[in-house]
Amino acid sequence: MILDVDLAMGAPGSDIDDGFALALALADPAIQLELVTTVNGNTDVATATALTLELLNRLGHPDVPVHRGAQVPLLRPPVRQGEIPDDVEVREPRPGPAAMAMVELVRQNPGEMTLVAVGPLTNVALAMRLDPSFAGNLKALVIMGGVFNEHTHSRLMPGEYNVWCDPEAAAVVLGSGVVARWVGLDVTLKVRVTKEQALEMEASERPFVSFAGKYTSAWIDHIVQQHPEEGESCAMHDPLAVAAVTHPDLLTWREAYVQVETGDRLRGAMLTDYLGGDWLPDPSRPTPAANALVAQTVQAEQFNRFFLDSMMEM
Repeated sequence: MILDVDLAMGAPGSDIDDGFALALALADPAIQLELVTTVNGNTDVATATALTLELLNRLGHPDVPVHRGAQVPLLRPPVRQGEIPDDVEVREPRPGPAAMAMVELVRQNPGEMTLVAVGPLTNVALAMRLDPSFAGNLKALVIMGGVFNEHTHSRLMPGEYNVWCDPEAAAVVLGSGVVARWVGLDVTLKVRVTKEQALEMEASERPFVSFAGKYTSAWIDHIVQQHPEEGESCAMHDPLAVAAVTHPDLLTWREAYVQVETGDRLRGAMLTDYLGGDWLPDPSRPTPAANALVAQTVQAEQFNRFFLDSMMEM
C-alpha cells in the first residue's frame, strides 16, 4: 500500500483521524505499507511531514519511507497553516517529491500497489500527470473524499473538505480512467469514536494508545465547543478508507459517473450519476461509463469493533 496523508495528529486542536488511518495501515496484517506521502490539507505539508515521521517513530516503524508532497493545491492557495509542536523532533523525509516516489514505486511493481489517499488529491493528480501509465498500473485506488448522496449544507464549503481543497486535482483523478473506490461523508460520518472510548484509550498503558486517546479526547472537546449539537464523539473518516482495502464488505458500493465542480460557487460539489435511469434529455448523447465506485452504506458497529480492537493492540 501507498498511503497519502495530510496528517495532523499530535498538534493541539487538530483532527486525529488521519493518524488513526496510518496506525490502522500498520496494524492490519493484510497490509504491507511500502510508502507514505504527505500533502497540504488539514495542515501545511511541512507540519504534516514532521507529524507523520513522529507518529511512525511512536508506532515503532521509523523505517517506513516518507516523502514530502505538494505544499499547495494545483491552482489554489493552501487553506490551513499548522505549527509543529515544540516536543516534536523534526526529522528529514526521504529525498525527492512524493508524486515522483509514487510513480517510481508503481513502475517497479505494476498491478501490485494499492494507493489510499486520505487528504486532498494533489499528489495523486501530479503522479498521474507525470506518468500517463500510473493510474492504469495501480492495483486499486481508494479515496476518502466527497459527499455523493447528501450535502454539506454549507455555502462556504459546498464540497467535502478534501475535494474542496483541490477540486482540480479531483477532476484529474476522475478523468484518469481508473475506477476508484470513493469513501465519502455519506458513510464516514456514521463511524465514530465516543468521548468514553477516547478516555478509555487515554488510560491505556500502551504508549501510542494513550497518546492517541489524549488527542482524540481533546479533538472531541473542540467539536463539542464548536458544535454542541453533534454530541461527544468524532468521525473516523480516514480509517474507514484504509479498512475498505481489506474489508470492502463493510460497505456497500454503487457504480457511478462522477464529475466535480471546479467553479467557486459550488466548489468541490460532486455531481453523481448512478447510471440507472433510462430517460435521457438528449438521447443523441451516449451514456458515460462509470468512473467511480461510491460507498453507500457502512456496517458501523462491525467497523468500530475492528478499528478499536486493532488500535488497542498498538
